[in-house]
Amino acid sequence: MGWVSVRQKKKAMPNPNTVYANLFVDALIRAGLKRVCFVPGSRHTPLILAFARHRGAIQIYSHLDERSAAFFALGLALASDEAAALVCTSGSAAANFFPAIIEAHQARLPLVVLTADRPHELRQSGANQTIDQLKLYGDYVEWFYDAPLPEANPPPAALRNMPTLAARAYAKAMQRRGVVHINLPFRKPLEPSAAGQGAVNPVPAASPRFWRADGRRRESSMDALLASGILEQPGIIYFGHGACRTLPERQALMQWAERLAQVSGYPIFAEFTSNLRSAQTCGAYESFVEADAVDFSQVEVLIRFGAPPLAKNMQQLLEQAAPKLQIFVSRAGEWADDRHSITDVVALSDALSISAAGWHAIEASLAKKCDWREKTRRLEAGAWEVMQHEMESGAYFDGAAVYDAVSLLPAEATLFAGSSLPVRHLDQFGKPSDRAVLAYANRGASGIDGNVSTALGSGAARRDYPLAAILGDITFYHDMNGLLAVKRCGVPVTIVLLNNGGGGIFHRLPIRAHEPHFSDYFVTAHGLDFAHAAKLYGLEYVRITDRHSFRQAFSESLRERRSRIIEVRTDAQADLKRRHAIMQAVRAKLDVLTF
Repeated sequence: MGWVSVRQKKKAMPNPNTVYANLFVDALIRAGLKRVCFVPGSRHTPLILAFARHRGAIQIYSHLDERSAAFFALGLALASDEAAALVCTSGSAAANFFPAIIEAHQARLPLVVLTADRPHELRQSGANQTIDQLKLYGDYVEWFYDAPLPEANPPPAALRNMPTLAARAYAKAMQRRGVVHINLPFRKPLEPSAAGQGAVNPVPAASPRFWRADGRRRESSMDALLASGILEQPGIIYFGHGACRTLPERQALMQWAERLAQVSGYPIFAEFTSNLRSAQTCGAYESFVEADAVDFSQVEVLIRFGAPPLAKNMQQLLEQAAPKLQIFVSRAGEWADDRHSITDVVALSDALSISAAGWHAIEASLAKKCDWREKTRRLEAGAWEVMQHEMESGAYFDGAAVYDAVSLLPAEATLFAGSSLPVRHLDQFGKPSDRAVLAYANRGASGIDGNVSTALGSGAARRDYPLAAILGDITFYHDMNGLLAVKRCGVPVTIVLLNNGGGGIFHRLPIRAHEPHFSDYFVTAHGLDFAHAAKLYGLEYVRITDRHSFRQAFSESLRERRSRIIEVRTDAQADLKRRHAIMQAVRAKLDVLTF
């Protein structure tokens, strides 16, 4: 019996470099790029060929040296008032762009600089024509991004990232009137494969649209977008972490969201640290989204503010539903789309500036109102009914302490949630109300360092209102020295210390099944007695064992503006089982609902 070589049997696939480059360049041109300059070389071959596919649709200018090419592109941007692209190979070629980049930065001219680079294994290896290109231009660019190395079998999100990256690059260059630098590594071979000629793999090629409202270059606005008939489809308004931070912001956003919800019938989902939970919003979604009562896969429109969802099952729900239209309202020009699924980006100032005529146009565009809001309201009410019963009658656990703390906070109080479990418990068990509590958390990088100090700083900024902080034991330990500011800076605080013996968050992860390594290296048991920390820094200390004691100690501390540590000792595994039991009870009640 003969044999067939692997080479004969293997089906030729497109070169990943070509796939990634085509996705990126196609989206860059869709975003509005009309002019590109490049210089001969090798490492940027995928980019040159990707641009060459659009010859005739865009202007391509070939130069013999990078310095001249860069100043030529600067002239294009100067006279057209539109971003031009610059492309070069790896190594010192990129350095020759620098003088023109400095001029573009000083003159506020938009340039999109694309530097090809060697793969990561060649960086700092002594490989020829390989230099450190990361942040090569320092503060002279508005944004730098080191693109991923092309893969042969990437996940869909990795492919969606490329058109998203291109759209963001062009939008930032135009909006900030400056230079954007994208560094793109490629591994040999650089040329398209013979079979397939580098055809793009079948992935969604759409890239987000950036709706600008800067007056000079206005393309459209939120009112026009919403008046396009999209609100006839089932949708959700979602407020993620950081959507607003002050009471005036809360009032403006709530008025806007509630009016849109009334017009469209969309429910409002709000994370606790969005600072937009109210009696009109849903906060029990983590407990009810997996119920069978409503099929959330029908959601076609998502209007989102703030960070991506914190709850894992909400992340999964939106990924599976894959709404056709996903509008992200950017508060301060930030980007928040880890799934690379946003279709439209609108500035917050634009979203809130809908005029009376704009609202009239939105209302007139609706032939019917979506009825999702009433359905989710019933789910929300049913979920909280179950949770309230469980808190009052079941075993006390860390989530119940968070539930009670939220229910006892006075109007407009300041609440800080520590990273890991506390902020997640706050999102799941913090019942919405109209008391307008302002909640903060270090969710920028979600580190456990500095949480005590951040909490005290937020309390100092709002001295007229009582301050409470809910912190895990490891998070508290990381910043115990921050407690010195309680007396030194005069910031009274009530600290709810959830002590589960360390590393409780890891019991939610698959690593929990890998013993003994899980207990030895992840749980981080410490055996610390935090009463000593309270004494060292002159704080009151109370250890509680039941719900009545907690509610009494917490209410008293806030009312009298004391500085007190209230330690709630729990068991991580028991806490997790209790949470799962509550969620099962919620689903059991909701699954019998009929609509």
